[in-house]
Amino acid sequence: MVGIADRNGAVAPDRADTIIEATAQQAPDPAAFEQLLAITGALSDTPLYDDSRVQLLIDGPATYAAMLESIRSASRVILLETYIFADDEIGQKFAQQLIAKSQQGVQVRIIYDSLGSVTSKDSFFESMQAAGIEIIEFHNLNPLEGGNPLNFNVRDHRKLLMVDGTVAYTGGINLSNTYSSSSKDRKRKDPKADGWRDTHIAVYGPAVQGFEKIFRDNWTEHGGKPFDLTEAEGGHNAAGEEIVAVLSAQGGDGEESPIFHAYLDAMKVARHRIWITQAYFAPDEGFLDELGDAARRGVDVRVIVPGVSDSQLVLNASRSRYGSLLEAGVRIYESNSSLLHAKTAVIDGIWSTVGSSNLDYRSFLHNDEVNAIVFGVSFARSLEDQFLDDIAESRAISLDEWHDRSLFKRVKEWISWPLEYWL
Repeated sequence: MVGIADRNGAVAPDRADTIIEATAQQAPDPAAFEQLLAITGALSDTPLYDDSRVQLLIDGPATYAAMLESIRSASRVILLETYIFADDEIGQKFAQQLIAKSQQGVQVRIIYDSLGSVTSKDSFFESMQAAGIEIIEFHNLNPLEGGNPLNFNVRDHRKLLMVDGTVAYTGGINLSNTYSSSSKDRKRKDPKADGWRDTHIAVYGPAVQGFEKIFRDNWTEHGGKPFDLTEAEGGHNAAGEEIVAVLSAQGGDGEESPIFHAYLDAMKVARHRIWITQAYFAPDEGFLDELGDAARRGVDVRVIVPGVSDSQLVLNASRSRYGSLLEAGVRIYESNSSLLHAKTAVIDGIWSTVGSSNLDYRSFLHNDEVNAIVFGVSFARSLEDQFLDDIAESRAISLDEWHDRSLFKRVKEWISWPLEYWL
């Protein structure tokens, strides 16, 4: 029996049986579901967590409002890990709230990535440290400060916020003005401007412990003073009906990403549909083969990718994959109304994932990443509804159109292949 943690963090086989049975009854193939649950549990450094509730958050404004409200209500501990902590209006808003909580006696710890936050001034972080906030700069690249610029290729790409052991936030949204408006604001002429289309989640219940553990492990590995995980007074109590796995990848350790394998395992047993929304879609041949095989056996496989991107090379690398997928029957859509930055998937209305990991070599090999794997019909339905909304704002790519693309576009795709590994 796969280990599932109860509300106190201990493995509870009887409770696991009940949760698995209830969820399996809603799966298209109960046997395949239980197999996938066991495989996912084996990929995770933490147990599967039952009794959790996952809330979908779309775009920056809704996500920031929820995160800031949680920070304002904090009474004990705030843990924040982010790739970009920008010294701009949004970043300052978060910094001031964190400073205020620290001055009230709340323990605040922050990990930020040196490269991702390279434009933020030292004084921005120093002001938080002066207020008692503990901060770690992940892989400082400045040799004048004892950093090593050769570490630029291993990055902390995670986006995590945990408050008082009661709620964890994760997904694709950084702390930056880039997300200050909603992607629904169609008045802008430049899709690359602020208002990126992105997805985040709030997780309540026992699964919060899994995210806390990932933060603590990274904190102590990079020189932070060890600390105990929160022993929430009721904070980890049952919150919902979902089973949650917390999967993390550590860049530069020579190991393949557990998040990558979770995708492959889920696609292998898919019977009805695989719907993927992905900001940087440049997976390897094995991943493409699994998608193609699923489409050929009758699974409804759809992929939404950006039509515009902040990285033209990644966009060309993504387009270079279209041919084999379209020929296998995979439906591909490009989003053009706003820049798509989400990293999500939903399979067979029962398996879902939201997190920081892109489907490319960088995320699978070089970045620290974190994704939540959610087993549950209710959350999957909400993610499917959002997927359909995104398709309505996207353009379908046909096989004929792809075959008829210009020589110039073909050359750009060809050039992208040897460069994408370093993007």
